[in-house]
Amino acid sequence: MVSKDGTGGVDVDARIAAATKAFGSLSKLVFRSDGVSPAAKKRQACVAIVLAILIYRSESWCLTAELWGRLRRFHHQCARAMCRVTMWHVREHRIRAAEVLKVLKLRSIETYVRRRQLQWAGHVARMSLSRLPLMFLTAWCGHPRPQRRPDYTYGESLAAALEYAGIAQDGWMELVQDRAGWKQLVNGIQEPEGEVEVNSVLVRRAGA
Repeated sequence: MVSKDGTGGVDVDARIAAATKAFGSLSKLVFRSDGVSPAAKKRQACVAIVLAILIYRSESWCLTAELWGRLRRFHHQCARAMCRVTMWHVREHRIRAAEVLKVLKLRSIETYVRRRQLQWAGHVARMSLSRLPLMFLTAWCGHPRPQRRPDYTYGESLAAALEYAGIAQDGWMELVQDRAGWKQLVNGIQEPEGEVEVNSVLVRRAGA
């Protein structure tokens, strides 16, 4: 789903709307329930259902800073709801999003999206040279650059995903030929956590 200006904003908004409906339908029974552990909320419901709906088709997204912001806000809102933390708690007790994600053992939305992008890129890179997806991936446009900054492209998005994963752009297509090794490498992508001290109020609210 592409908007008139060629960006993916329409598709991102549609995925957020669908994921919102899924989260809402499970909210009372699972996410806001005191009888469900934070681990179960994360593993069995959030990642398996809500995030799967949210980042469906994200393999081909070219996400600008604005679109990343929309995804990040939704991800953080869901995490706060699972911990029964309102914006009042956030302001009153200075609870950061990183603390909420740490309690739930959730990764940032960037990690989930980048993993899918690199999995798909690896799948395309292993195709035969006669396949159109690989032709498009390795093609080069010789058209002169316009005066303004060109639109954000899939190539730039893929380069950003490789950089996020700590994979060198030179030679990555040789790495993907080892399917099992590439899968292990991509699944092992983790953002640096750093030292995150979790607020005691958040611990009580989440029941962790």
